[in-house]
Amino acid sequence: MRPGEYRALVVFAALAALPFVPGMSRYYLLLAFDALLFGTIAMSLDLLMGYTGLVSFGHAAFYGLGAYATAVLLERGYTSLPLCLAFSIVVVGLYAAVVAYFATARRGIYFALLTLIFAEVIYTIFRYTQTFGGSDGIQGLPDAHFWPGVPIETAMQKYYLVLGYLVFAYVVCRVLVASHFGRVLVAIRENEERARFLGYDVQRYKMVVCVISALLTGLAGAIYPMRSAFATPDLMVWTESGEFIISVMIGGIGTLVGPIIGGAFFTILRDKVSSYVDWYFIVIGLVLIFIVLVMPKGLLGIRRLFRRTVEA
Repeated sequence: MRPGEYRALVVFAALAALPFVPGMSRYYLLLAFDALLFGTIAMSLDLLMGYTGLVSFGHAAFYGLGAYATAVLLERGYTSLPLCLAFSIVVVGLYAAVVAYFATARRGIYFALLTLIFAEVIYTIFRYTQTFGGSDGIQGLPDAHFWPGVPIETAMQKYYLVLGYLVFAYVVCRVLVASHFGRVLVAIRENEERARFLGYDVQRYKMVVCVISALLTGLAGAIYPMRSAFATPDLMVWTESGEFIISVMIGGIGTLVGPIIGGAFFTILRDKVSSYVDWYFIVIGLVLIFIVLVMPKGLLGIRRLFRRTVEA
């Protein structure tokens, strides 16, 4: 077993033991749920930002569509977890394919703007369409079920659900970036023209990674209503995409583990600061500025910096 794999196993084992820590209340378990879910989404976005060099401002739409896919089924009495996840894959996958086809035909800021425009269209549709509850969304959803007769109703069950998904998403991302496909993505990030000159269909590679990243985000969205019992258009606001990007930057771009840490850190920081002040985003902004100036490689870079200091 490689050192990185061993460390990941230890971390996941520690996370699995978290509910049994003395004093762990329902509130903190649900906060841990949010932290791990946000970290998973940030890791999925890092496939684009860190490994392909594409900045997406539209991931909130994938997240929200996944949540609505689950909400629509739960509202109609279809509470099967596999069914909800499968339906979200279909819904998010179809939308992601359209976005990826048009957005990957452009580079740089134009890619980011196209993802933002598509996301704003989806947000507007759900915000002003009463079929999906309008601005109130879909509220008061019943519990989903692992299988008939086994509801996902306790905070511990919800926590292990998101932890299981985090492990799944991490394995998918790790295998992807370690494969030939992942190396081509890095080549595209470093020099797109040279990758194209070597014979790679650059747009096809970018489309595939966009869809994979969108599906992982959409599945995270599909899990969210199982914790909150609602889905609203606020999940699709462009600022939500900005928070995902901030999480990637805080943790460390191009590392997979870094964005998980960044997403969890951002979620906990937002929860704690917002409980004291209404202008918590100013505090978060100052923290981000500090990290960018002092730790350009993010929170994960602290360990690397410490290692180099010790070796010196």
